[in-house]
Amino acid sequence: MQTERCVITPYTADDLEGHRSIYHSAAVRWYLPWTEAPALDELRELYIERGKRWQAHTPGSGAFSVRLHGSDDYVGLLLLKAMPYGDGEFSDRMEIGWHLAEPYWGKGLATEVARALLDYGFEVLKLETIWAVADPDNKASLAVMKRLGMQYAETTDRYYGEEGVLYSITRAAD
Repeated sequence: MQTERCVITPYTADDLEGHRSIYHSAAVRWYLPWTEAPALDELRELYIERGKRWQAHTPGSGAFSVRLHGSDDYVGLLLLKAMPYGDGEFSDRMEIGWHLAEPYWGKGLATEVARALLDYGFEVLKLETIWAVADPDNKASLAVMKRLGMQYAETTDRYYGEEGVLYSITRAAD
């Protein structure tokens, strides 16, 4: 996938080091489960090995890497995957998410690349509804959800074991 400023590709082992580098920022980790940057093996397990399960559940889903056009610099990670219940089983809800490196914040890139992934989910994967969940205090992610046209659904602890604000967007009628 491509946007005006970015190239979005399926996540591979070649992305692990660039991806890990974005988690050296405490600000990036603030709403994530890590107090320090995760090890490469942990990222491999999360986004490559678990990604195989996401693909098996919904072919074409998974983790995606973001880079600026004409650059090898790693901008961040996008996710389009089945939402997990607390027991590790998947729900039928498909979730979009984003983790961008701090230097790319405040430039509209999260909204730009997330919109491309929403289009992919609706047009290619033929999803009817796509969900997003964020910490209630994560104002930046909540703002991206609203800019994408997502609507508040509920506040719940059903998916990640912590309270999250759940938003959704439904595919437009053809």
